[in-house]
Amino acid sequence: MKKLSISTIRDVDSRMLRYYIHKLEHLGPIDPLKLKEVIEAKKKYRKIITLSNKEAEILGKYGKASNLYINYLMLVDGDEE
Repeated sequence: MKKLSISTIRDVDSRMLRYYIHKLEHLGPIDPLKLKEVIEAKKKYRKIITLSNKEAEILGKYGKASNLYINYLMLVDGDEE
């Protein structure tokens, strides 16, 4: 089993983190201004989870950018609330 260590902009539990990983599968067009916000934001929370095969496959598609895109989804999700 592969483990994921991720720094996030929001304090989320492992269940919510998995939700964002699966949401990556259907990542649409990215707003460059929001992406800039994510890049500049402090990632003060750290999570470690064990990935399922499907989650590892999803993250493998995005490679090192996975952390950035997960934080992007957190930011966009927070704006919609």
